[in-house]
Amino acid sequence: MNYNFNDLDIGNYFKDGVEIFVQIDDPPSQRPKMVKLYRDDDLSKIRGILQKKIEMNDTLLFAKKNNRLLAEILRNEEIYNKLNEILDGNILYLVKNSIPDWKFLNVKRNLDYGRTVTLDGIKIAKKRAFEMKQCKITESDKCKNGKIEFSTYENWVKETNLFFTNDMYVENLVKLEVKFEMEQNKSFKFGINSFYNYTEHGKASLEFSEHLEPTADFINAVEYAIESRNPENFKQITEEYGQFIPIEVILGGRAYYEGHKVLKEYSEVKANKGSINISGGPIENRIGIDSTISKGKSNSYQHECTKIIGGQEPESIGNFDEKAWVKSLKDFRNWDCIEFKNPISIFQPLSEKLRKRIILSLGKKIHYSTINNTECNFVKLGEPFMYELRIPHHISTIIHNQDADCNIFATVIDAEENAFNCQILCPPNAKPNLLIYCIQERFREQKCKLKIGWMVIGYYTDLNFILSEFDDMQLKIIKNDLNATSETHYSEHLNFDCISFSGNVPCIGIPVLKTLDFSKISHVIGHRFFNVQEENKVGSYTFSYSLKEHICVKLPKFTFYTLIISNYHDPKAYGISPCRRSTIINRIRNTLTRTNPSTKLNPKYVSLFLTAENNYGPIFPRQISNKVEYINISCDHNSCTCRNNVLNMTENLKYAFFDPEK
Repeated sequence: MNYNFNDLDIGNYFKDGVEIFVQIDDPPSQRPKMVKLYRDDDLSKIRGILQKKIEMNDTLLFAKKNNRLLAEILRNEEIYNKLNEILDGNILYLVKNSIPDWKFLNVKRNLDYGRTVTLDGIKIAKKRAFEMKQCKITESDKCKNGKIEFSTYENWVKETNLFFTNDMYVENLVKLEVKFEMEQNKSFKFGINSFYNYTEHGKASLEFSEHLEPTADFINAVEYAIESRNPENFKQITEEYGQFIPIEVILGGRAYYEGHKVLKEYSEVKANKGSINISGGPIENRIGIDSTISKGKSNSYQHECTKIIGGQEPESIGNFDEKAWVKSLKDFRNWDCIEFKNPISIFQPLSEKLRKRIILSLGKKIHYSTINNTECNFVKLGEPFMYELRIPHHISTIIHNQDADCNIFATVIDAEENAFNCQILCPPNAKPNLLIYCIQERFREQKCKLKIGWMVIGYYTDLNFILSEFDDMQLKIIKNDLNATSETHYSEHLNFDCISFSGNVPCIGIPVLKTLDFSKISHVIGHRFFNVQEENKVGSYTFSYSLKEHICVKLPKFTFYTLIISNYHDPKAYGISPCRRSTIINRIRNTLTRTNPSTKLNPKYVSLFLTAENNYGPIFPRQISNKVEYINISCDHNSCTCRNNVLNMTENLKYAFFDPEK
């Protein structure tokens, strides 16, 4: 038989242990316990024994009694002190550590767990996303009395979840929760036009942003979600690990006192999915909330019951003893979270490499979308109207962030339902402009009242603004750099996971120029898409046409961007529809049957689509009311290949559309 002598304590092998009474505090705060210990063992070894037998933790220190006083023995001194040196007869005294123990607070209050905003207050996640390895703890003893007032349900949710500072991320989380409750069509009550009186005792601040280490399970869950490229898997992560984690927590106690309030029941809720008004940050989408408030019988007046956070709970909330409660807060073991500061996305503390993979996996989002009204005159044949985009400062900052990889798309309509073509002129280190061409079969001067729609699409580089709902918006952009050639047209098969238009996935195109050759100012770049049936892919077709000379001309150097909308929160906002040719008869019919003037409609982003690859002549889309027609412009060049390839009106021509303002 083999023995492991390294594990054998020879010093204690030939001697018997002594029964010792272990007492916490003097007088004892709880019933003493009897444990067999060895007098000659140092206190660090005794601590190890007591951790197993009485669950001693770091909040307790050994103490030596001297003249009725208990003197604490510091942790780093335990190895130099033996048990028999501190015993008071057969009693071993333990005292509660007066120095706050962040490890104890972390375990008791689950500080390194994610959290979720709810109507009932902060919800702690089921699974642990991070482990707190260290923290900065700053003690204080701040006491303040005040009154909390709120008149909106957003403010109420914010206060209920212990957020008391203005933070854009918090505002967005709160609005998402209210939107979620409305979509569930639930009735809920809370005080509106009400107030709470409170007393707050802030005892310490814990900051741990630089000391969070992700758990292996959390990393594996994120890796799986990235590989799946399914936003629902990220949503599942937030449900299990929380929406956010606070990087600073105020600990102490807060007591709420009776306040007068009016209770209102919010029911019969109607919420526009995907339209919460997220303000600030990189998100400028209209995300507003529409709700119906039921009043009348549901209104009532009552006094609020006292609520306590932290401190020792009284036997009865109605017999609250404030002095006793304040005294109990001297012990850090009674502290609770009374305020969350600087919350960040549950994904933000991950490594930079993993964060970038998350951003790429979720795809691009719409940072900004707007519609501008302006007037212009088209007085010269082939000359475009140049429109400078007035980009808000915070959006301009995002555009200049290379990691965001932003793109601009534009579309135009007018009251007279003319056909227009848009190109982006984006010189290096200069503001982008739109080149707007009025497409006419026969030129005549036009005074147009334009409605210009444009949007900025890119990645969210700040994970705090990838919201917890992880909407179903999935946008992908393909970039094609085209050099100047002798060709008048260019076609290319796009590669995006072999998705075909048979799956009803629309593509929207836009040409972007870095420089403008004014000698070729009348050259317009058109495009369309086609179905590559044998490869089950989509192709893009670009061409250049001179409005002045009425011929196809050589393509310039430009970049062609294709926007692919594979999913959007409103399925009616995108799709593919049949397209008919613009004729005089159709125009008369449109005028007679028009119910919504174009001035009251939003311009859609549209691109033509053919079921097969053919070198037809110049074809341009034209938006009219809720329909799109196409204009087939003649090419006067006898040797041009497109001249002998006329589009038949019976051809299956369609158009892809996208309306982010819907």
